[in-house]
Amino acid sequence: MRVLVTGASGFVGSWIARELASRGHAVRALARAQSNLANLSGVDLEVVRGDVLDAVSVSRAVQGCDGLVHAAGVVHFVGGDERQREVNVQGVEVVLGAAVEAGVRRVVVTSSTAVMGGTRQPALADEASPLGAAALGIDYFTSKLRGEEAALRFFAAGLPVVVVRPSVVLGPGDVYRSSASTVLALAKGRIPYYVEGGSSFCDVRDVARGHVDALERGTPGEPYILGGTNLATTDFVRRVAQACGRAPPRRIPYRVALAAAAVGEWWDRRRGRETKVSPQLVRASHLFTFVRSAKAQRTLGYSIRPFEETLRDTLAWFIAEGRLEASTPELRALAP
Repeated sequence: MRVLVTGASGFVGSWIARELASRGHAVRALARAQSNLANLSGVDLEVVRGDVLDAVSVSRAVQGCDGLVHAAGVVHFVGGDERQREVNVQGVEVVLGAAVEAGVRRVVVTSSTAVMGGTRQPALADEASPLGAAALGIDYFTSKLRGEEAALRFFAAGLPVVVVRPSVVLGPGDVYRSSASTVLALAKGRIPYYVEGGSSFCDVRDVARGHVDALERGTPGEPYILGGTNLATTDFVRRVAQACGRAPPRRIPYRVALAAAAVGEWWDRRRGRETKVSPQLVRASHLFTFVRSAKAQRTLGYSIRPFEETLRDTLAWFIAEGRLEASTPELRALAP
């Protein structure tokens, strides 16, 4: 099968491209002109330059393809970013519209467990759980929900679309410092405090296999959760700190963290700087997004590797890339 992968230079997309090529599929990667292609080194594929919001370049890229994996997206928690909404919602419409015109036979769209919104107390969610993202006022959550809804409208119109929902993705290859950057920041001691919440932490390599399995045998119109190990934030930061040989950051009350983030965001805007800890990030971090992946395990053969293996490989990659100094015995043991 000839498969177009959008977002192919990114964290998840590059591993999807690698997995497709390893199974003998012909891979075409859509990448912007300024994209870093380091993650695609050594992968047998064709690179086509374009942007998911540029209908002309997308139409050109998808011509002759039997399959499509739409993995492009913008992930951050700073409110009011119009490009995030455009890429995560309109990008789905542009790419899937081109797929219809090109006669693509199999489509996978990368959504997120964020569409379910999370809970105030620990509770396991699955594909039957309600999608509560829109009620939370967190822009990233809402944009992923609207993007998934757009994908399912194309399914209703006849396009064979399968939706996958990864949770928080860790592992090697996070060139743009997206979800795995939390591990890097903890390893460098740059997160001074945290609020309690919880997430499901999955491995990018497992997620890539889940995408390709969904492309090959997923049921169109169905969502599949690609989760991992469910950990409360206290347990997560403790495990990362132990792996790095560092003291964990302090846990502080939610309202204190929210007020500090609001002041920090206001100050960063006044000085024209990027905000690292926004109120929306604090609100998202205070939720529990624990999930079950039983459906994907049962029907796609999805597997979840141990969290410790994922964490070790994440840290080792940052060290090998020169982004993390092996300054403790624990980190030196992970160095190449």
